[in-house]
Amino acid sequence: MSETIESTPFELARSPGHLLHRAQQRAEEIFATLLRDNHVTLRQFAVLAAVDERAGRTQTDLVRVTGIDRSTLADMMGRLEKKGLIAREKSADDKRAKSVRLTGKGRTRLAEAAPHAMAADAALLDALPRNKRRAFLGTLETLVAAIDAAAIEAESHAAKRSGKKPKKSKTEKAEEAKNRDRKKLKR
Repeated sequence: MSETIESTPFELARSPGHLLHRAQQRAEEIFATLLRDNHVTLRQFAVLAAVDERAGRTQTDLVRVTGIDRSTLADMMGRLEKKGLIAREKSADDKRAKSVRLTGKGRTRLAEAAPHAMAADAALLDALPRNKRRAFLGTLETLVAAIDAAAIEAESHAAKRSGKKPKKSKTEKAEEAKNRDRKKLKR
């Protein structure tokens, strides 16, 4: 941790966790306002977008990609399935897992919501000077990547201690997914 943060008394207004939470609250408000008519929440949009990026993702993959906890995601998947936006089926790679794909209705809802989501992102970034936006996004991406890497490392250590097979990194999983896709195309 940085010397500056450690050597000063706690200030809520300078707390990274608090500041990120405040920014997230504002992002959700903007998103909710712009997507009110689409009946899609920010988290639901994230799930639909993640499934659209790669059909067949498992719910475990979606937990990792979206950052939504397992139980919340499971409830959300049930609601999205009832609305006819997604379909779940047994995974070809892991019979215990369910793979997720968008339905036609889900693709339509995502396509209708995407411009509003992009407008919400733009409205949020408009709070920053234009010359700081790219650096801000880069910093957020770096932070999330570091947090994800630390989580994978912690899972791997826990798995080793318990004798289970360690989880694979996103890079390893992405490479395996590409290989599976190539094999499917050859069939």
